[in-house]
Amino acid sequence: MLIACTTIVLAHCAKNKEVFQDGRDEGGHPEPKVTVDTSSAVVDVSKYAQARVFPGLICSSEPRLKNQALTMNLNYNYVKENLRIQVAPEPMFSTGFYAAPGELVTIDVPADYSLSVQVGAWDDNLQSVLNAPRDPLIFTRMQLAPGRNYVRNLYGGHIYIFAARPVATPVTLTFSGVVKSPDFVLGKSTNAEWTAAIKTSCVPYLELRSKNIIFVVPRDYCVTYNVTDPEAIMQEWDRSIDLDYYQWEGLQENPAEAYDLAPILPWRVVQDIKPSVGYGHSGYPVVTYNDFGWFNEFTNLTNIRKGWAWGTYHEIGHNNQQPRYWSWGSLGETSNNLFNFKAAHRQSIEHGNPAAWPPYHPAVNSMFPQALAFAAATGTKDFDGTDARINDPFARITPFVQIFDKIPADWGYPGQPDGWSFMGELYKRARRAKFQSNNDQDKRDFVYETLCDFTKTDWRLFFSAWGINISSVSLNAIEAKAYRMLTQEIWKYNPITRTGGDTFLDLYARANWTVTVNSVNPEGGGKDVIKDGDVATYWHSAYGPTAPVVGTIDMGRKLEIKGFKFTQRQGGARNIKNLKVEVSNDNTNWTPIAGSPLLLQKMDAQQSFLLPSSISVRYFRLTISAAADTYNTDGSLNTSLAEVDVIKP
Repeated sequence: MLIACTTIVLAHCAKNKEVFQDGRDEGGHPEPKVTVDTSSAVVDVSKYAQARVFPGLICSSEPRLKNQALTMNLNYNYVKENLRIQVAPEPMFSTGFYAAPGELVTIDVPADYSLSVQVGAWDDNLQSVLNAPRDPLIFTRMQLAPGRNYVRNLYGGHIYIFAARPVATPVTLTFSGVVKSPDFVLGKSTNAEWTAAIKTSCVPYLELRSKNIIFVVPRDYCVTYNVTDPEAIMQEWDRSIDLDYYQWEGLQENPAEAYDLAPILPWRVVQDIKPSVGYGHSGYPVVTYNDFGWFNEFTNLTNIRKGWAWGTYHEIGHNNQQPRYWSWGSLGETSNNLFNFKAAHRQSIEHGNPAAWPPYHPAVNSMFPQALAFAAATGTKDFDGTDARINDPFARITPFVQIFDKIPADWGYPGQPDGWSFMGELYKRARRAKFQSNNDQDKRDFVYETLCDFTKTDWRLFFSAWGINISSVSLNAIEAKAYRMLTQEIWKYNPITRTGGDTFLDLYARANWTVTVNSVNPEGGGKDVIKDGDVATYWHSAYGPTAPVVGTIDMGRKLEIKGFKFTQRQGGARNIKNLKVEVSNDNTNWTPIAGSPLLLQKMDAQQSFLLPSSISVRYFRLTISAAADTYNTDGSLNTSLAEVDVIKP
């Protein structure tokens, strides 16, 4: 009984990471006398009632094994810090043994190894759960010393060994007082052997194991729902973790650089009677309800091959997020779901099954169209704001899936991988970043700059269409690299139907211009008619100006131009003679163009003025300074103009 109490306390401390003062001899206190029960004949039944509810008892006829030598490979890649993800796989190694509730287990350990043991996969602390259906703490975790070790857990559970550091050579441990768990181990078990084992065993929970993932599930589910091909199931999961997580993040077993070393440790997913948070939650292990819905996700081969195990991908996706580098605040329930789309995309190709795309979730079909409407809208937009069309985790997935699914290989430059490879580029750059991002703006900039460098294309129009704000620092940094400007309207691509996004934006379209004039008369149509393409309409200054007439045009973005085109008001009235033309990129500092002021002819035809070389500008300003700069004969500064345009390089 004393051991049971002690181990539970130890588990509580490990779970909550409580900090205690260092122990020291204060003097004057008697030495405690503790007798440890090491009799295997004694079974502590004090928690049998609770254990019967969860995880379940083990019948007395199940063989208790003695002196079972198990040689374990405890080697792994210690790369937790390098991965820079939310939660990394831990060096938690399955033994295939199960401890019966309240029964003593002995573990003999050779010298010179820093190992610990855990009994029970269910390490969720339910202290904060009202009317929890099981006791709050039902697992045991303790350090193993060289020689014989004793552990007794009142609720029972699988036995795991933790290695604090990688162990290069296999370690042989000896177990007594354990029962064999009818686990399926990919590459070691056969379907027939496993099917027979689960029907004769009375161990309540078992493990489905592969190299990259382990599921702890109720044994009776495996029998009741007739799981007959765990080999195919675990092969699919093993490949998915490898291809849709590790490799998609740019991780390999033998990479060229240590940054990209995969952990070679499995993810763990545990079914519990009640998760501490929600219907399931991320962490190590991922914890879910022990209902059939989750079990079906793990074991329904048809759905796995469609990439439709949404909840499982979702929670493991949370573990793999990189919020310290690029996944900004509003993407908390978004960037983790990208893995669902990767799995569905791969599965649709590998199995030739169009129905695998997109991954099934009812919100996908409803929210993607709303998000596309948001991207197509004009005016000021905020991707992270409260607009109902975008303020949803599924809506915010859309631009990422557009990037993945719409960009073909060799799109930006010869040798560029397709868009699905962009995820790996993000993760690789995050693993190599010298500093964490300080705020959400840094994270948005991180994604923008990474995408631009990945494609050697400036994506500012795409980010602008989605209302994803990019800082001027990043915009200027990418502009300095002289990448081509993305003009393809990929923000209109519908990933569900895989249609659209093939049109191109005319960057020089005058409809995007903003015209500001300090003197306007309604005669002729106002100020904006100088960009309407109709020479019959014209801008006219207010009558009787006494100061220079100035018009400023914002083209909306910096553009390469080779010159200017002007069309006088038709019929010769109030025509301009000398036109001062200046350019700017900040609307503050202005530079006259070569040849300014330009001499315009008194004629109806369009007049063109070429520059010596192309210039890159966003704003240009037109000034008529005095009456002498017009063709007026009455000495007035009244003036007008029909059309203004720029000459493309």
